[in-house]
Amino acid sequence: MTPQTMTPESVKKDRTESPYAGVVANERTAEGQKLTHQPDGPGKRIGKRGELTGIGKVTPDGARIFRERLPQFQAEAAYWENRVGTPHDFRVFLFDNDTRILFTIVFDGDFKPYVADLIHEATPWLDQIFGGVWEGYKGMGDPGLVEFVLNAVVEAEFFYAAYPEATRRDVEKALRVSNAFDQLLDAAQP
Repeated sequence: MTPQTMTPESVKKDRTESPYAGVVANERTAEGQKLTHQPDGPGKRIGKRGELTGIGKVTPDGARIFRERLPQFQAEAAYWENRVGTPHDFRVFLFDNDTRILFTIVFDGDFKPYVADLIHEATPWLDQIFGGVWEGYKGMGDPGLVEFVLNAVVEAEFFYAAYPEATRRDVEKALRVSNAFDQLLDAAQP
């Protein structure tokens, strides 16, 4: 039974059949996060952070291409992600004997603005990562890109975000303030 097919009656029935169904309130659940869905696309949402996970097929020569390019796109990651400005983390890996590719992203905000930022700010980099690797990927400029990605998306069943109300910009600001404070303390010491 999926969350989409659950009704109050089925939830009640599931709780009587499984000792693990539902949530038992205790000291460990007191800090529980409110998990919702993205309001404008796929993925879970906690506070200001969203997640996006996708799985696709690897082209016959895709694993070789991916690994040849890997040092370059890894070296450029900070540049491109800073241009986009909202990702907290981004992972891409090949699995099932290099026959499938998986990507996961945690980012600030809503799905549609995030995708628009990716297209506007990181097209060359994402084309380097996925071009010739992900079967069916025609590039970030493809008019069918969003539909292609949506067909690959698998919503996470479990999602946790540390400090879900802090955006990437909030974290960067806090780090700048902390570093400036440390420098003041260092300068004040004899």
